[in-house]
Amino acid sequence: MHHHGINPAEALAQLRQSRGMCEPNDGFMKQLWLYFEMNMPADVESDPRYQRWIYQRELELSRECGLAPEAEKIRFEDEHSLDLGSAYFELRCKKCRRSLATSQYLVRHQPKSATVGGTTTADCAHYFLDPLSWMRSELEQGKIDGRLECPKCKANVGKYAWQGMQCSCGDWIVPGISLAKAKTDRVKAVPQNTSQFGIRMPPATATTERKGGQQNL
Repeated sequence: MHHHGINPAEALAQLRQSRGMCEPNDGFMKQLWLYFEMNMPADVESDPRYQRWIYQRELELSRECGLAPEAEKIRFEDEHSLDLGSAYFELRCKKCRRSLATSQYLVRHQPKSATVGGTTTADCAHYFLDPLSWMRSELEQGKIDGRLECPKCKANVGKYAWQGMQCSCGDWIVPGISLAKAKTDRVKAVPQNTSQFGIRMPPATATTERKGGQQNL
């Protein structure tokens, strides 16, 4: 990505040469860095990165009030991102094998090595995710936390807490939307046979369905 001009840190350094007391607040600096990373587009609001940033601010406001976000404010990430090329594994319900998520919707987190010596995320008991559209009926109820059920077999596959959740590795994930590793199978992602994410294609045969040919996250 090609950036024009100087980055926010360089701009701040220049300002401080003539006005040493310049100290923008963290939120404003984060906005400047986001704008810079977006390559300073004329139309900021249509950029998915900006939309996601706005969503994160909405979540912060809700948390400060001790509330779940309003239903219409929840951003179901799979309805915004159609790039499936980055998926290298998927998570399926251990009971019925329905696909629940692919790896590009995972929320990365770092184990607190200071509190849990030598732990890696591979040892964590949960996968943390962005909100996905199959969770809609549960997440739009306005509850501060609750359980997540497989949309196909209704097995309990995870839980969520808008105020955040502590992983078994010690890291705190906010918001915490998680699938339990014990309730899911991790399998290598298969090439998608859909033209657009979320469109359910009829299985050609029972065999292809067993092999994962039917994709309907």
